[in-house]
Amino acid sequence: MTRLNPALSGLKTINITYPTPLETLLASPETLPTSEPTTPQISYTVQSANLPILDFNVYSKKYVAVVIGAGKFVTAGTCYWRMKKNGASVNTGSFSVSANNYYTVHARFLDVAVGDVLELALWSNQTDSNWDYKAFFVLLTRVVPTANYAVLKPCNYTFTQLPTLTLGNPSIVYTYGPVFTFSGNLTETGRYGSFSSLSLPYQAYAENYGLFRVQNGDFANTNAVSTRTSASYRPHYERENQPTKIVFRRMVVD
Repeated sequence: MTRLNPALSGLKTINITYPTPLETLLASPETLPTSEPTTPQISYTVQSANLPILDFNVYSKKYVAVVIGAGKFVTAGTCYWRMKKNGASVNTGSFSVSANNYYTVHARFLDVAVGDVLELALWSNQTDSNWDYKAFFVLLTRVVPTANYAVLKPCNYTFTQLPTLTLGNPSIVYTYGPVFTFSGNLTETGRYGSFSSLSLPYQAYAENYGLFRVQNGDFANTNAVSTRTSASYRPHYERENQPTKIVFRRMVVD
């Protein structure tokens, strides 16, 4: 019979499921205004049905909501954007789009909760630019399994790549790996690209960052936008590796 080190807990498993992203493709593109619209074109209210579901009562967790808007520029120009959360401006900026190119805007909101209203406004310096696509999904970040500082030994992950978008003419640009917390001093290390599993001999965590952070939306591009342009694809979008299962034993730390 296998005997466990008395400092280790029994085997724990966290199973995580993710709702299907919300997507809309307009029947006809809408022209972008040449000044900021009073009412943003894209708005979502966070619902409990949008959140990842965990079958383990973790101590804490946070969510990153991603709002995507996409369309096309006929004449080369500048696309402007503004993110709003519950009516307040979060961030604003602009980027260039070549003639006859599509654009995709990813607006990432850190630490959202049910009832939050998330908006994305778009406008252009040209009169023949448009938008016709929007999407919304929520990612999991900063999972703290149990209260107080601890070390998991080992910690095994199974991953999926999110989101999978189907409307328009979608294409995946890149999939980003999460940034993990590894040691007692909470040193973080990123794992880039797509992967389906990861086995760590040990992993530390604390309440500030938890086991991992989403690469885009928490570790980087926090409450900010990333943009992509393409001659062929809309949306031309970015994905994140997200855990569907975390298996671990907790080592007691005094």
